[in-house]
Amino acid sequence: MVHERPPADGPEEILQVEQWEQPNVARTLGETWEGRRIRRRWSNERYRMSLLLRKNLGAEEDLVDVGCGPGFYVPVYLDTAGPARTFLVDQSSQMLAHCRSQYPALKAGNLVQSPIYAMPFPAGRFDAVINCDVLMHIPRYREALKELFRICNPSGGRIFLRVNLTDGETYGDLPDPKSPDPDKIYWIAYGRKEFRQSLDDLGPSSIEIIDRICRKPLKRGGDAFVADAAIVVVTRGAPRRSLKKGSRLGHLVGKTFTLGRP
Repeated sequence: MVHERPPADGPEEILQVEQWEQPNVARTLGETWEGRRIRRRWSNERYRMSLLLRKNLGAEEDLVDVGCGPGFYVPVYLDTAGPARTFLVDQSSQMLAHCRSQYPALKAGNLVQSPIYAMPFPAGRFDAVINCDVLMHIPRYREALKELFRICNPSGGRIFLRVNLTDGETYGDLPDPKSPDPDKIYWIAYGRKEFRQSLDDLGPSSIEIIDRICRKPLKRGGDAFVADAAIVVVTRGAPRRSLKKGSRLGHLVGKTFTLGRP
C-alpha cells in the first residue's frame, strides 16, 4: 500500500520502499485509511472492494492479503474466514506490526514479511488471494501477477485485485523497462488491453472486471491523466460458486436497514 500525500509545490517527492520501515509510518497510514472507512459510497473503490470480499469469501477457505498495508480489509477477513484462516503478507515489518496491534485476534504465525515476487508458500496454497492498490506501484507487475497466480488454488481459487486502468496506453510514472528501480514506489494506470493480456498469459482462468467504480484525475510522473478504479477477479479452474457482485439497489437497501460496517 502507498501513503497518499497532498501535492507539494515543485517536483513531487519520490517515495522509497525503505520508508515503510520508519517509525509511525504504519500508524499514520492506518489512521488515514480508518478515516475513510465511513465513506460507504457506491463510487468508493475501497468500500466496493469490502462489499465484494464480504459477499464472496468462504468460512472454510484460507485467504491471504498480499500487500496488506495497515490492514484496511482485516475486519472483513476476521468476520468471514476467521483469524486462523487469515494470512497477511507485506514487505514492511511496521505494517504487519500495526495490523497485529490493531487486530490482536490475528495469529502471529500467519503474518509474513516478504516481497511480492517470491512468497514462502507452496503452489495452490490459498483459496482466496487479495491484492489491493499494489500492482500500480511496483516495477515488475507481471512477475507479481505470476506469483499471485501460483499461490492461488487451481481448483476454484480466486484472486481479487484492485488496480487503476485507463482507456489508452499504460500511463503514469513508468519504470525503466531494462533496469527498473526496485526501491521506488511508482504510480501507474495500466491500459485495459495490456492488463487483460497479462492476465490471459497467466494460464487457464476466467476473468471478471468490475470496471469504472470511480474515475479520478491523477498526475504522477508527468502529465495529468484519468484512471478508473477497477476490481478484477481471476478464478482458477471451475468456480465453486458464482461471483456475487452486488448492485446499487442492494447497496442502498443494505445501508438503510443495517448498521454493520462493510
